[in-house]
Amino acid sequence: MGALVTGIGYIGARLVERLLDSGQQVVGIDNLFSTDPAVIRRLAQRQGFLFIQGNVADEVAVRRAFESGAPVDTVYHLAAQASAHPTAAPVRYTEETNLVAPRIILEQAAAAGTSALIFGSSLQLYGRRPAGAVDEDAPFGPILDIAHLSKLYVEKLMEMFACTRGLRCVAARLGLVYGVSPVMKTDPRFMTAPNKFCRQAALGEPLRVDVSALYPTAMIHVDDAARGLMALSRWPHSGFTAVNLIGETVSVARVAEMVAELGARRGLQVQIVLPDPRPEVPHCSFHSAASAVGFTPRFSLQEGLGPVLEHFMRTSPHPDPLPRGEGEIPSSSWRGKGARGLGPEFRP
Repeated sequence: MGALVTGIGYIGARLVERLLDSGQQVVGIDNLFSTDPAVIRRLAQRQGFLFIQGNVADEVAVRRAFESGAPVDTVYHLAAQASAHPTAAPVRYTEETNLVAPRIILEQAAAAGTSALIFGSSLQLYGRRPAGAVDEDAPFGPILDIAHLSKLYVEKLMEMFACTRGLRCVAARLGLVYGVSPVMKTDPRFMTAPNKFCRQAALGEPLRVDVSALYPTAMIHVDDAARGLMALSRWPHSGFTAVNLIGETVSVARVAEMVAELGARRGLQVQIVLPDPRPEVPHCSFHSAASAVGFTPRFSLQEGLGPVLEHFMRTSPHPDPLPRGEGEIPSSSWRGKGARGLGPEFRP
């Protein structure tokens, strides 16, 4: 059985490890926009992994990814410019990666006879201030940035391919992902709040909480996210399905408090800056249909946040520059040409 993983980043790298552990042949494609090549080299020491360096919006590179390894049974499409920060990437790059690339991936998956395509969508489709019981049938809320608006477009694109090409498609609406992974971001523009708070605490910086952070959302550990994505490949129904992939429901403000508590046990003095005044926050609970494929999360925030804080206490004693790749925007002139020395195809 072969799997294709697009985007070998924070979630994708952990997913590749789990797929290889399960005995699958894995092809990965990434343009190294925010992934350290050293991580790819470490993964490439694993038997069964082939890396294609290229842009997912480049049809030639994507076709090569489908044809270079074992026949692809499942595609895990995680490649995206996911940051809502206005300086994270030019809008044109976000549109190319988040709108053009998914169409190319879906076209190639359908042509290759792929069994299933699993897409890394977002729980933020329900808005940043949800209320009540939120399951997969809940209405969408306001979407405030291009990166997350693109998730809605891709879900409808998947629905179209499910109807017209018979491709089984599952959109995994992920909660805020946290935990230690082979790829650890250090640029706050590309970090989820739990990991960012842990790094700020390790650096002695205050944890700033805005109003939207007072509202409940759902979190999920990166290892649970990888296991959940694999479980969704066994989704028993044809057509298009959206599934919330979540762990605990908690506010980002509560996560800041938990990081401060964990930091105090490790000798850190952590300041939390809260908004004033604070609005009354409605009750909210998130629900998931992922139990249909036997998925239940294993990690709690208490279990998962401690190792993240300790990771950044070891690795970030002082503020450091952007890691290689973060903040660099690849141009179309080198797409699929093996930039930065790994070569277009890289295996041990």
